[in-house]
Amino acid sequence: MLGQHPGELYRLRTESSAPETNLHNVAPPPSQPSSVPSNVLAEQTISTAATTTAVPSTDNSSTSASEIEGTWGERDVGGPVRNRMAMDEYEAMRREFSHLSQTPSKGSQKSGRAKLFRMRTSQSKASKSSRSRQRRPSSESMRAEDLEAGDGEAMAEKVDAFELGGFIKEGHFEKRTEEGQSAKKIGVVFKNLIVKGSGSTAATAKTLPDAVLGTFGLDLYRIISGFVPALQRHNAGETRTLINDFTGVVRDGEMMLVLGRPGSGCTTFLKAVANKRSEFAAVTGEVTYGGITAAEQKKHYLGEVNYNPEDDQHFPSLNVWQTLKFSLMNKTRRRHQPEINTIIQALLRMFGISHTSKTLVGNEYVRGISGGERKRVSIAETLATKSTVVCWDNSTRGLDSSTALDYANSLRIMTDVSDRTTLVTLYQAGEDIFKLMDKVLVIDEGRMMFQGPASEAKQYFVDLGFHCPDRQTTPDFLTSVTDPAQRIHREGYELSAPKTPMDFEKVFRDSDAYQKVLADVAEYGEYLRETGCRDAQQFKQSVQEQKSKTVSNKSNFTVSLWRQVLTCTAREFWLVFGDRPTLYTKLFIIISNGLIVGSLFYNQSNNTEGTFTRGGTALFSVLFLGWLQLAELMKAVSGRVVIARHKEYAFYRPSAVVLARVLADFPLIIVQVVIFGVLMYFMTNLDVDVSKFFIYELIVYATTICITALYRMFASLSPSIDDAVRFSGTALNLLIVYTGYVIVKPQLLGQKIWVGWLYYVNPIAYSFEAVLTNEFAGRVMECAPSQLVPQGPGVQPEYQGCAQSGAQVGSTSVTGEQYLSTTYDYSRSNLWRNFGVVIAFTVLYILVTVAGAELFHFVKGGGGAIVFKKGAKTHVPAGSKVADAEKGGESGDSSVSSGQPHSKKIEESTPRIAQSDEIFTWTDVEYSVPYEGSQRKLLNRVHGYAKPGVMIALMGASGAGKTTLLNTLSQRQTMGAVSGTMLVDGRPLGKEFPRITGFVEQQDIHDGTSSIKEAIEFSAILRQERHVPKEEKLAYVHEIIDLLELGEIQDALISSLGVEQRKRVTIGVELAAKPSLLFLDEPTSGLDSQSAYSIIRFLRKLSHAGHGIICTIHQPSSLLIQQFDMILALNPGGNTFYFGPVGDNGSAVNGYFSRRGVVCPPQKNIAEFILETAIKGGKRDDGRRLDWNEEWRHSQENQALQSEISNIISSRSKLIPKQIETEYEYASPTWLQTTMLTRRMFTQHWRDPSYYYGKLFVAVITGIFNGFTFYKLGSTVADLQNRMFTSFLILLIPPTVVNAVVPKFYTNLSLWIARENPSRIYSWAAFCTASIAAEIPISILSGAIYWLLWYLPTGLPTSAPAAGYVFLMTVLFFLFQASWGQWICAFAPSFTVISNVLPFFFVMFSLFNGVVRPYAQLPVFWRYWMYYVNPSTYWIGGVIAATLPSVQVRCAPHEAAYFNPPPNQTCAQYAAAFVAQHAQRGYLINPSDTSGCGYCPYATGEEYMRTLNVLPGDKWRDCGLFAMFC
Repeated sequence: MLGQHPGELYRLRTESSAPETNLHNVAPPPSQPSSVPSNVLAEQTISTAATTTAVPSTDNSSTSASEIEGTWGERDVGGPVRNRMAMDEYEAMRREFSHLSQTPSKGSQKSGRAKLFRMRTSQSKASKSSRSRQRRPSSESMRAEDLEAGDGEAMAEKVDAFELGGFIKEGHFEKRTEEGQSAKKIGVVFKNLIVKGSGSTAATAKTLPDAVLGTFGLDLYRIISGFVPALQRHNAGETRTLINDFTGVVRDGEMMLVLGRPGSGCTTFLKAVANKRSEFAAVTGEVTYGGITAAEQKKHYLGEVNYNPEDDQHFPSLNVWQTLKFSLMNKTRRRHQPEINTIIQALLRMFGISHTSKTLVGNEYVRGISGGERKRVSIAETLATKSTVVCWDNSTRGLDSSTALDYANSLRIMTDVSDRTTLVTLYQAGEDIFKLMDKVLVIDEGRMMFQGPASEAKQYFVDLGFHCPDRQTTPDFLTSVTDPAQRIHREGYELSAPKTPMDFEKVFRDSDAYQKVLADVAEYGEYLRETGCRDAQQFKQSVQEQKSKTVSNKSNFTVSLWRQVLTCTAREFWLVFGDRPTLYTKLFIIISNGLIVGSLFYNQSNNTEGTFTRGGTALFSVLFLGWLQLAELMKAVSGRVVIARHKEYAFYRPSAVVLARVLADFPLIIVQVVIFGVLMYFMTNLDVDVSKFFIYELIVYATTICITALYRMFASLSPSIDDAVRFSGTALNLLIVYTGYVIVKPQLLGQKIWVGWLYYVNPIAYSFEAVLTNEFAGRVMECAPSQLVPQGPGVQPEYQGCAQSGAQVGSTSVTGEQYLSTTYDYSRSNLWRNFGVVIAFTVLYILVTVAGAELFHFVKGGGGAIVFKKGAKTHVPAGSKVADAEKGGESGDSSVSSGQPHSKKIEESTPRIAQSDEIFTWTDVEYSVPYEGSQRKLLNRVHGYAKPGVMIALMGASGAGKTTLLNTLSQRQTMGAVSGTMLVDGRPLGKEFPRITGFVEQQDIHDGTSSIKEAIEFSAILRQERHVPKEEKLAYVHEIIDLLELGEIQDALISSLGVEQRKRVTIGVELAAKPSLLFLDEPTSGLDSQSAYSIIRFLRKLSHAGHGIICTIHQPSSLLIQQFDMILALNPGGNTFYFGPVGDNGSAVNGYFSRRGVVCPPQKNIAEFILETAIKGGKRDDGRRLDWNEEWRHSQENQALQSEISNIISSRSKLIPKQIETEYEYASPTWLQTTMLTRRMFTQHWRDPSYYYGKLFVAVITGIFNGFTFYKLGSTVADLQNRMFTSFLILLIPPTVVNAVVPKFYTNLSLWIARENPSRIYSWAAFCTASIAAEIPISILSGAIYWLLWYLPTGLPTSAPAAGYVFLMTVLFFLFQASWGQWICAFAPSFTVISNVLPFFFVMFSLFNGVVRPYAQLPVFWRYWMYYVNPSTYWIGGVIAATLPSVQVRCAPHEAAYFNPPPNQTCAQYAAAFVAQHAQRGYLINPSDTSGCGYCPYATGEEYMRTLNVLPGDKWRDCGLFAMFC
């Protein structure tokens, strides 16, 4: 990789110029002996295990290297743990278990099965193979070596005194037999295993036209066939072989290490062994578990064979204790649940994370425990499954080398003690980890290159003709053999040694090693036959005994469904109360909206004037809390990955989560309903009757639960959050339209028969009827003075009528029953029927959700294909290796080949970077953050410097402050207090410093829709100096791409790349800026050893080219650490304990520590040595413990360092500074930033079509339903009102569209905040401008589509002035939606807050515009400011002013107010003066009649407009004001 020539990869360090070994010019103190103390050398010869640790030179210490054997306690948190301490803690835990077993629960006392069994030790494990016994000393013998003076008898007493008792007998970690062996032990046999994946190695990006055309084509077919598997086409498309004919066995109590480069098939093999086959096109061959077939295991023993994925997926708002407790509650019978806390404590102590027990697990968005600690939580959770076979996929990613070794030691102990079958794939595995393994399997391109005992693997490949250089670990050697660019042939074997994976496979199958594998398989099969699969029978019996009595023997689960539901319910409450900001925000929104809307309808009149507004109150009452529950969509979709993994672990059924969320809703929603209901009910002056109030609360409560269930149903049936939001938002809009409020029930069912049926399937319609009939029942409403007809001089009260629907002729009062019957066709007698229907819909939604959760699985692995942009000129070569089937895209950690190794010319070339001789220095750097009311110091007086051409490795244990220091030095801290002096050439940092330095993030944050070339070009054009010609910048990009060996896939989208390739892209993006100093945060994390070496070698090139490099690094091998010139080592608390040269083979580091009595053994990795030494410490001759922080502070090396810094500052400050023209904060002008970013955003939306497609989808669906619901409106009063409502319904679109805008904008904003703004690529002005510009075309298109589908069918005026004006306003509205959503997102501090704040804005936007409550009835507080600052006021006003004035109204018979005139008078004689002078609107229907006079309240649309405070001349004023809001 990176142009390495075969045969030279591991010789480069010796051939290149060695780094200075005395960069500080420190002479050895004359008082220190130059030779290693003799007693230290004697210590080194005690055993071969001495190579695993540093050896302190003390006379009274008998500590040997074999002490370090596992992580089992917290005496040295975060670092290596001595075996003696580990066993100490383990024995303490066992005694605690014994105590528990001696005080059993009532259930265990009744069972009579509480017997005492002695826990066997490693020494007593007769079942282990002789090879394992020869390779590893027994635990007893190792502990004997580890005992310090006086500890021997105490330890023996502890061992003899321990009795495990009934606790283990009842099956917690494992059941024990009377012989002391595990009752749950089964080996794994795989015969002729072949795994095939679907899909090709390359694909083309799907764009917006593809998504639109696929709506009724291929995409529709895929969706339908996903729900109906019978429609799927079988044997369609090409497949590729991922695993080719594997045969082997892993016995119980054995550990197999699976090695291979990313994409070779390691993960595929582990998943196949773990029986996770759904992701593959086909799996053939035989996999058995102690004689149990794979089919039987999947059906009855799902949780006993587990796969632990590489990515750590947890619920971020749970703390560590809750995460583990939940796992154990689902795997522990009720009688043993009191012991769960003890097991949790044991797991926390085992992995050294007890201090995190009450800390949130967190994720990339939620602050919580560190990445290394989160990895340990994942491991502990998997152990809590108590499974028998466990496959661990790269579980050391993100762990430092010492913690990784501790993890491997823990696995070894658990495998030995519990007879587990363990398969592990690890990247950058150290030699000490390799020594813990029983077997090793080497894979390349899905072919088995070797399988056999770990001790024989190295010699096998050496015999084939490959050379293992000194200092190269065995795992690195085995992996390097699979890489043509990195394997080294022994002299004379260049032609005869195998070359291709097929060659290796053939040679292995012809070898004695393969015959041993077959013999091992046959021997194990014979053992199973002879014993009658005794282990499997015992395993089955043990599994059954673990289960609750109420669980079927055929069930995969330990506890009953009801217990699963209760446990998941407890977790739901933990999640709610763990995310306090969201909880508090939600309560604030409920209270504030209750007060606001309550005040909007405050003290409604009890007469007929309050009838219409009471309908608005009822509708909002049943809708608002359900509207607020839209945030449940994100929770339901985002938790899928965790739920799917827990199902594989047999914790619970997915349906248990569905039911648990319903149970959790009951108390949570009732609190919301009580708060909101009390505010709304009494502020709006609803009928103060006890029974009515509680019925109101009950209906609102049931409706909220129903709408929540509806949202979750859509979530369970939707592949992504975009789909869920789109469907839920559209469904909610339709439910509102067909509730019976916008279009009343008689009109909806009588005149709109093509959509009227939606009324019957609308639960909100039944809730609305129930609330409204509950309110109006028994109410008698006097006619409001403004509605008395006629009025004025000479009018007699007995000859008046009421202009109110339901009023009788000559009556001035209306009963509630009459009003409801006439207007809505509602009856109070249907109240409980309606309540029952809502409950029925709720149950239906829950049942569909349960079915969807059980049947549909949208959590899928990547296809492994690299996705290219359309029209790409480069593609993956036909013969290139592809990733594992399950690893591709963003979540994958496999990479495909970037092409063949470049020529030696490329190898020797370096980019023509801007030469810089600037030196960066830092002195007394401190950093503190607020913590529990005080300040917590994370960095403590750190000194150092970075010179051009010097690579500095920033090292330390987890939590030492490495990333904190890197962020501080690069000026990226956004919180806390930073102090100290940081200078460039002795001068303070200028505002251009963030721009001229490069920072490679660990997370590889990019715009995933950009191609590699586009991303690097974007960085080069915007970050290089503005006077550099564009052609020169682009030419430099080509050099970077060639150097990164990404030329063949330069047109591939970043989202489809593997980890190594994404890391190279990240480095390339930073190099494109031609930085003088490069910061890198763990660039090798998650990579295999060969990829890590390639990256570090690449950095070495950059260093030789003149870059200063500061790099944090985890798990560095001896080869990796030798690439660095200097090491800056930190202890927890940000304390420096070493800063100096590495030296040849670590001689400088070893010299520093050996002068203080601690010597690194000859074959020890110097990086591991320095970490272990710092954490474990050492002892002086007088027995006192060494404090390495103090040792460094008072050392001569530290004094020399400070002197060197002073000299640098003094000499460099005298140089002439650079010209002021380079001191721009941003290298490129704002216009260039804006145009480049706008282009990228357009490309992003084009290649990720879900966003634009969602907008078009909403416009089409809403436009069709709106247009054809109000098809060809007439001229009645109801039609007049419908003309207003059809325009008003556009206000229901923002909840759907804005909920799509917010996550897209938030993602881009997060990218800008996290990487692109700290690097000063572009400014906020460019970001905001580009974000708005990218919305304009789709808004115009969506607005035009909506207008065509809505406006023309409704029969609104088609004259050019009216239609053109409404078209303009519609386009402006769609533009407004996008900018409004972006504004809200930019305003809110987090995504969770945004999702809960949105309903607040939607409520204000929809209600305070004079429609739901007319302007004249608005309370004074809102009327004179909120009404006028609400943009919807001007949109509604403008559209009404354009469409209503020309309408001539003709009342339907039931819409008129009827009265009788006095005797001998016609209707006109009696009421003409009222119409002309008093009402000044409306007309008499029958002016010449002498009885039954009918008065229509409106004669023209203009008269109706006046009641809404709208005038015809306001439309252009309103258009201009609304445009200002856009």
